[in-house]
Amino acid sequence: MKLIIASLAFVLASIASAADGIPVYLDAAEDSLQVGELEAISLAVPAHWPRGVEPVEGWQPIYYRDTFEVYLDNNDIAKDLSAKPGRPYLTAPTNEAPTLAVATDKDKMDILSVDTWYCKVQLETIIVGYIQSSSIEASSIVTSLATDPIPQASTSSQAPAAAITELVGRFEKTGMLGKNRTGMSYKLAGLDGKALAFIDTSEVPERIHVEDFINKEVRVSGILKQKEDSDDVILTAQSIKKAF
Repeated sequence: MKLIIASLAFVLASIASAADGIPVYLDAAEDSLQVGELEAISLAVPAHWPRGVEPVEGWQPIYYRDTFEVYLDNNDIAKDLSAKPGRPYLTAPTNEAPTLAVATDKDKMDILSVDTWYCKVQLETIIVGYIQSSSIEASSIVTSLATDPIPQASTSSQAPAAAITELVGRFEKTGMLGKNRTGMSYKLAGLDGKALAFIDTSEVPERIHVEDFINKEVRVSGILKQKEDSDDVILTAQSIKKAF
């Protein structure tokens, strides 16, 4: 196991030194629009391939949260200056541009500028993006981090800690099937309603009343792992707070 972890650490270090960051693309193709980048592969939260999208060898879908500058057709702006639910956030001021995400009534959006046909907006959201796979899949890295954390450079004699991950989404109760499968009572849902991660609240401080966050947008910080023999991702929460 130590040899495997040492090899993993070497690969991750090689990736980190090879570039300033890990590019995140809108589609699983090198000529696709780059929508952002990850500072480290350990921050990649694996996602399932979207329905109707054929898996592409050498690519891994991930959940990617960021603040984006996108465009809306002026007709897609409601009277209260919010985006009309179901309308596309475009990556350029033309209807032929790729869609970054679809508007919902819970979006955090600010208008930056308006022209004759389109308005430029700042949008904070979570999307499904794609990163290129190396010799180690993102899901394998999550599993490795959970089972035997990679040592970090330190002069302290204390044992190294697992990386802390923060996810943003809607805090919900887990349905019966999900609870029976994972043993977790809560989950964090993305914009598409699917679970970003199941939430283990056993390490949340007693002063935090978990039930107060149900059906609200929250930020959950903790240690990410993947359930054995399953694609389910579990976040052992250390803190829960309102997203906005």
